[in-house]
Parts: sequence; structure tokens; C-alpha cells
Amino acid sequence: RLKQTGDPAIVVAASGMCNGGRVLNYLKALLPDKRTDVILAGYQARGTLGRNIQRGDKHVNIDGENIAINAHIHTMSGYSAHADRDDLLAFIEGITHKPKEVRIVHGDKHAQEALGEEVEERGLAEKVVLAVKV
Repeated sequence: RLKQTGDPAIVVAASGMCNGGRVLNYLKALLPDKRTDVILAGYQARGTLGRNIQRGDKHVNIDGENIAINAHIHTMSGYSAHADRDDLLAFIEGITHKPKEVRIVHGDKHAQEALGEEVEERGLAEKVVLAVKV
């Protein structure tokens, strides 16, 4: 409807890294329109649609369609639903019995590696497993 009417609107669509959900429909419809402003609130991981949009790609693939990006893209930093490094380390330190294993499954490879090294250096777990997906 937004694409057809051209009516002004504010759409709030939460989907981590723009990789699924209703945000895909909005992006497909509105990215080609130069009147559109897209605000990416927070970090966009490498290999995600959100990162491709954020880094300035001129076209993206959404649902098998090549979508031109004419919209203005903005990033607001400092917004995250995830704990940061210090919070995660404090959480592990607060566990009564040292965990046998800590699995780090979120973040870019270098961030996972750095956190894993810190967990190991502090002796917070018997084993650290990285689940790097990049």
C-alpha cells in the first residue's frame, strides 16, 4: 500500500540484521524510492542484508529479486538488545560453579575470538567453543 499510494509513513519493523520477517516486504517496496530514509538502529553483522544496506551497496537481493537502493541510509549506534563484553564476562564470573563449557555463538569472528580468549585467560570455563558463521 505504501508503495502504491506514496503516502508519508513511519514504519518500525524489528528484525535482527534485516534477514527475515515483515521488514523484508518494507525494504523491497521502499528501498528504490529516493524519498525513503532507512534508519538501522545498531550493529549489522557481516553477511546480512542489513550490513549490505549499511555499507552502501547500490543493489541487494531480497527474495530472489534485485532491489535498487535509492533510499537514504542512516545508522544509529549504541542501540543493542545484547549484553556487551564486560556484561558477559561479569555474568560468567557470577556463576557459582565454573562452567564446563562456554559457547560463543553471536558476533563477528574477531569479536568471538577476543571474548573467547578473555574467558580462557581469566579461567572462567574449562572449555570455550566458538561458533563462527562467517
